[in-house]
Amino acid sequence: MKTRPVIVGVAAVAINVMTAIAAAGPQSEGAALYSRYCSVCHQPNGEGIAGVFPPLRGNGVVNKADPTTHIEVVLDGVHGRRVSGFVYAAAMSGFADTLSDGQIAKILNYERGAWGNHGRPVAPKEVAAVRAAKR
Repeated sequence: MKTRPVIVGVAAVAINVMTAIAAAGPQSEGAALYSRYCSVCHQPNGEGIAGVFPPLRGNGVVNKADPTTHIEVVLDGVHGRRVSGFVYAAAMSGFADTLSDGQIAKILNYERGAWGNHGRPVAPKEVAAVRAAKR
């Protein structure tokens, strides 16, 4: 009976894991970043917390063709903005000092494609341009 060297088995496992990650794509990276940085307030389902944190599901800023405001909110945070007729008093901290342009783009793309949202994808260079314009 022939046996395969252990290294072949480990290589096969590594290839399977890399294939699974590649198949999941950037959307899963965005979901992981969203889960880490956003879901406590906006909830895993994007519904927010009534009267405290606004929903992202069906949110006009998230679904708008021009992503500039969405980028600005994630970079700079927001406080006291009206969403669907309700003013949310809770402040959202910005992530300009915490996350890279690529990470912010991944979060935005997750939010813009999750929960039935239909905003167009955002490229890291768009985030960089908005960030640079604020300096």
